[in-house]
Amino acid sequence: MIISRRGAGGTSTLETILHAEPPRSQCREHGVKVVKLPWAEPSSRFTALFEALAIEWLKAASQKAVAGLLKLSWDEIHGIMERAVRRGLRRRQAERVSEIGVDEKAFRKGHSYLTLVNDLIRGRVLYVAEDRRQSSLDGS
Repeated sequence: MIISRRGAGGTSTLETILHAEPPRSQCREHGVKVVKLPWAEPSSRFTALFEALAIEWLKAASQKAVAGLLKLSWDEIHGIMERAVRRGLRRRQAERVSEIGVDEKAFRKGHSYLTLVNDLIRGRVLYVAEDRRQSSLDGS
């Protein structure tokens, strides 16, 4: 697990590697279980603190830019972002929404679209679906 790859201000490179083998057990009913580490999520190569830094930078820059600054691959940055989205969705509670907006975004130089449903009062995305069909608004 890599804790940090950059020094203060991003000028010098300092890599710190933390190697940990969390205890594992084999259960006939549930399969292999691994002890949860307090500093990282399962299947992550990075600490929670490092991922929090990457997420803060992703609020201001593209995945490609953040990957370059942190000397990570695009896939590593994308994985960090996906874990953050999953954490946020798990915390989300049902709320009454009084005004919604629906938008379509084209991407990948063609006829590929995303349908976005937004809470206009709170200014946040509620749902994203692939394509731009009526079924994209079903929320499933």
